[in-house]
Amino acid sequence: MRKWFTRLSVAMAIFACATTVQAQTALVIDGSKGYDGVLVKGQDYILPGTDESWYVMPDFFTHKSGDVWTFQAYGQADYAYWFTADPDKKYVAVEYRQVDDDPDSGFANWDINRALYINGSENIGFPSYVTNRINWQGGADVAVPQVEPNIYRLTLVFGQQLNADAQVNFKFFKGKNWGGDVLPGTGEGDIWMEENPWLYVGAQDGASGDKGNLYSQSTASFGNGDKLIVTVDMNYTPGKVTVDYQEYVPADFPTFNGVNMVKAGNNYYAEAALTQGSEFTIGNASVIDMDIDKAYVDEFAATNQGNGKFKFNAISGNYTVLLMPTMNYVKIIPGTYEAPGTFEANKALWIIGSNIGQPTAAQNNSNWAPAVTNSIPVAQVSDNIYKIAFTYGQELTGINFKFFGQYGWGMEFHGEDFVMEPNDYFYVNTPQGEWVYDENGNEIYQRGGDDGNIFGGAAPLGKGDKVILTIDLNGFVASDPVNDIKGVPGKITVEYQPSSVPKPTINGVEMVANGNNFVAELDVNQGDIITITTPDFVIDNIYTDNQFAEGLGDGKFRFNAVSGKYTFVLMEEKNNLKIFPGTMNAPATIYEGGLWIIGEGIGRPSVNTDAPGWNTGALVDIPVAQVAPNIYRYVVTCGIEMWDNWCNYKFFGQPNWGIEFKPGTEYSITSDNEYLQVGESDGNISFKGVFVWDQTYTITIDFTNGLSAGVMTVVEGAPDSVKDIKVMEGQTSNDIYTISGVRVQHPTQHGIYIMNGKKIVK
Repeated sequence: MRKWFTRLSVAMAIFACATTVQAQTALVIDGSKGYDGVLVKGQDYILPGTDESWYVMPDFFTHKSGDVWTFQAYGQADYAYWFTADPDKKYVAVEYRQVDDDPDSGFANWDINRALYINGSENIGFPSYVTNRINWQGGADVAVPQVEPNIYRLTLVFGQQLNADAQVNFKFFKGKNWGGDVLPGTGEGDIWMEENPWLYVGAQDGASGDKGNLYSQSTASFGNGDKLIVTVDMNYTPGKVTVDYQEYVPADFPTFNGVNMVKAGNNYYAEAALTQGSEFTIGNASVIDMDIDKAYVDEFAATNQGNGKFKFNAISGNYTVLLMPTMNYVKIIPGTYEAPGTFEANKALWIIGSNIGQPTAAQNNSNWAPAVTNSIPVAQVSDNIYKIAFTYGQELTGINFKFFGQYGWGMEFHGEDFVMEPNDYFYVNTPQGEWVYDENGNEIYQRGGDDGNIFGGAAPLGKGDKVILTIDLNGFVASDPVNDIKGVPGKITVEYQPSSVPKPTINGVEMVANGNNFVAELDVNQGDIITITTPDFVIDNIYTDNQFAEGLGDGKFRFNAVSGKYTFVLMEEKNNLKIFPGTMNAPATIYEGGLWIIGEGIGRPSVNTDAPGWNTGALVDIPVAQVAPNIYRYVVTCGIEMWDNWCNYKFFGQPNWGIEFKPGTEYSITSDNEYLQVGESDGNISFKGVFVWDQTYTITIDFTNGLSAGVMTVVEGAPDSVKDIKVMEGQTSNDIYTISGVRVQHPTQHGIYIMNGKKIVK
């Protein structure tokens, strides 16, 4: 069985008893055996240890009482039903197997058993997309209930199995582990979806998207509690897909000043004329699971005063108050819900960008994909004066945004439209070229690149630092060369408020905030003990490449790489202490002891979340520790830092494009192992054999004979013997190392040491 299910013991099945007069059958739900009888649609069965709080796909079972459930699927199907319980998630998963009495039985499939599966994006999962995202993982496919012969039904609830704030995106498959796509077509086994306003199929009738994927229509709006019921009738050729949508209508609504708000997808809104300094009240917010007294609101638009009361701070006018319950966010928008304010109509000012959003960038990133829900209105606090505040690590996690005259694309404020007061944290990107006009005087392309974008200045913001931007547009006139109108720029001033939260220290010195990370640059010797303190998390639990530094507990780390200048980056959000040679602004090249990995199928701390891909930079790419002169080493555990049978990465002489290691060049690495191989034409690393799941492997790159003659070796296990610090044949070195690979000047204790690739005993 798959790892993510925690099995219930068979003892639970013995302990369980029927709770109705009718004698029910207790199903084994520990994942060890399928049901060896015929499940009957409409009949009650016991799922031992469960109750109404558990989730089972409703088209398989509906809850009756206690641990008794009513079977709703097709009992005569040509496969065995297997049940696996996850008590942590309170979830019973149903699987299709070939036979019912063999734990190693293969999964049923469409061609033999008429079994159907789905896989999908991170916005779909069972029992919940939050707790168990499918995320297109092979093997995470979920069985689709067959409710009648060759008729399959999938009931999905937004806010539970589907994310109401993201696009629906899933696909049917004919077998487990991407076992054959179900595609739009006209043949047997293909599907065709009836036209509906909620979903469409990619490539059907030329529709956009991956062929066969089911997507939400661009005009569809869903809210938590809404249901999609997708039925696939394969008795037709092609199979007929129909969609039923059931809108959730709450029994009670949140109120604005005592009047019911209007439901809009997953949100609720009210439109009102608001007066600066007045109060408004949000009532009944608990019915949509909002903690209104802790709700986020832009501080320059309104102040949350508690007890559902808000003081309005912006200039008087017509506004929309939008409740976004999934984010516990009260958003105040100039204008109406259907027609949000624009600069031309009512002097509305908006921000769109990347890594920026309210209430946080993580929850509601603008991401240059403007919508009224994720674009940021800038509060006008007096005539033509606007203010907005960002705390780095919350509303802002990167600096690249722009001012607009509406929430979407249209009027853009260019570089020449602003003068920014001198500061260390932001600058306005200014025009780099001339406008080009058509014969009618219309601009046909924009000045330069990113004209008017706001970027980070010389001093990086750190986590918890706050900045307040004031935009003064008094007298502002946008230039218009066609009509010979000279522009009058607005003025931006920046107020900086440093974080008051104590910073981590390294060897007693405060680390420097750099975005969400903290950085220190140290001269360190091999074998040194480094001490790190952190105010808000446990440093001993952090991931560290132990070839650079090994955690000893109590915030202490023994430095294992060769002596030199190193940068230590505390990446709390990734739970990673990243170490690389050189400085933040000048990471080491291969001539300074820097060997780097860029590519796919390898990552730190995790290959699943932190593979660099083909992106570049010292904070993205993977440094390889130099553990002895010209000897570089990294250690991976299969399933954590690398997968078992696929990778595609490469060695570079810097954390960027430049020196690449390719066989037959002046920078060359060849392989001497049974696991990994080096591509002859491109130098990319791929598997020659396989790794064993959960096994650790030590990969060594030896440049003893020069950068044109590097040799990569791979051995099973962690580095603990002479084989892991191998000196090339014919080469000698008087350097002495401990058995764990730490260089020592003069052995002072009895034990085994390594010199010239051989063990010596002192």
